[in-house]
Amino acid sequence: MTVTVPGIAARLADRPEAVALVESRGRTSRTTRRGELVRRCHHLAEALRDAGVRPGHKAVVMTRDAHDLTAVSYALGILGAVPVLIEPRAEVGRCLRDVAPDVFIGEPLAHLGRRALGWGRPHIGISLVTGPAPLPPGRRLPTRTPVGGAPPARLPEPDGDGPALIAFTSGSTGRPKGAEYHHSTLAGQLDALTALIGPRPDDVLLAGFLPVALLGPLLGLTTVAPAVNHLAPARTPPGELVAPMLRHRATVVLASPAVLTLIARHCARHGVTLPSVRQILSFGAPLRLRLVDALRRAVPDDAEILSVYGATECLPVSAIGDHELRASRVRPPAGHAGTCLGRPLPGVRARILDADTTGAGEIAVTGPTVSPAYHARPDADAATKSDTGHGVLHRTGDLGRLDDEGRLWFLGRKAHLVTGAGFTLATEDIEAAADTAPGIRRTALVGVGTSVCQLPVLCVEPLPSTPRAAALAAVRAVLRDHPQGHRVAALLIRTGFPTDPRHNSKIDRMRLAGWAAGRLRGRAR
Repeated sequence: MTVTVPGIAARLADRPEAVALVESRGRTSRTTRRGELVRRCHHLAEALRDAGVRPGHKAVVMTRDAHDLTAVSYALGILGAVPVLIEPRAEVGRCLRDVAPDVFIGEPLAHLGRRALGWGRPHIGISLVTGPAPLPPGRRLPTRTPVGGAPPARLPEPDGDGPALIAFTSGSTGRPKGAEYHHSTLAGQLDALTALIGPRPDDVLLAGFLPVALLGPLLGLTTVAPAVNHLAPARTPPGELVAPMLRHRATVVLASPAVLTLIARHCARHGVTLPSVRQILSFGAPLRLRLVDALRRAVPDDAEILSVYGATECLPVSAIGDHELRASRVRPPAGHAGTCLGRPLPGVRARILDADTTGAGEIAVTGPTVSPAYHARPDADAATKSDTGHGVLHRTGDLGRLDDEGRLWFLGRKAHLVTGAGFTLATEDIEAAADTAPGIRRTALVGVGTSVCQLPVLCVEPLPSTPRAAALAAVRAVLRDHPQGHRVAALLIRTGFPTDPRHNSKIDRMRLAGWAAGRLRGRAR
């Protein structure tokens, strides 16, 4: 059966005078309207075709500029080529060997890295430079050419359900893999986000994560791309986030907990409120109630704060509002430790595979938002993908349960289980409780030692105002009331946890476990 989904130009065709994208840098902003974006994308598609790019070509797009990323990716889609998105901090050379791209399009810094490190050398035949800098030499792609004069040729967009995008995982929990999205996958993600957000004509979306800028205009939303430090989001000057929210009256915010923490702290420190915000969507890591409380003080009482669960391979899966999240922490159903993720979104089905006697097992999902395959990784497909009557079933690698209300509960990653002598601890089971201790910013459970007999160590990051002794005492008190708390063998104070490069929100447990092992060896001497 042939599947036809709306093309990029068709999704942008309505309201040509409405603003599609606002790039915010300090006190300046650059605005692109929807009609202008369509015309520019067709001009770019012509330029790409003239440069030799053809339908089916795989084209890496590596730039931190929201306009260039959006316009180039849309233009490649119009042409029938496949954009490839890779984290610039990930194992780029290995990713390029996996994907074997035909084209490399990027800002000057990306090209310098490509040349110095030999990224994609055997495969890349077409190299195009974005941005205004004079170096490196190479053919420039006119992403900022003024739109005027003769209208561009309207290239016919692909009308089937072929490959539309390859998005690499961050590699925070293993080797990065390229998740293939078909046109129907992107359509499913847009439909799910539309159901979640309920876009309004006057909505303004703040994109706290660069790829969100790709989706915002397709959702019909004016999308503000602030000057996030995409190499280290948690180091972004918070004023670069809050100022454009106020200036452009942002109504919807999509960001990771690390970025939301910057916003909440800035508002508290400067007595700022965000009166236009009606909805905040947190994604990338579990949302803690301490952050919810800080955000609540900055937004109107009727604003909705949602914790969204998903992964690069299946986004979004489920969502839960902060009021239900709070209730689930105060009165969790019997046997449901961890963090509630809410109910799966319409069209998404969640299952628990290989469940134990408590009902805990691996979360697996099917639905229109699920990537059908990894690119050139049959080993990963064999381990995580299977065909069902409801489409491809994807194993997430996350542990969880389903309760009697059909809600998902998250217990942590399978790979992060701590296996001791006769017991096993799930990270989220311990951390969700320990993080409620007064004066604590966050905790992280890691295993030290061999995989079959690990020592459970809880790393503790206090708030700056909390003395270390008080922080440890507060965590110990919480653990005494937890059924598995007595299993934790050691507590270690650590200021600043290593985190994933993409969101700065997922904890890098391998690095943290190495640090903990060194501290414990030092104590033993």
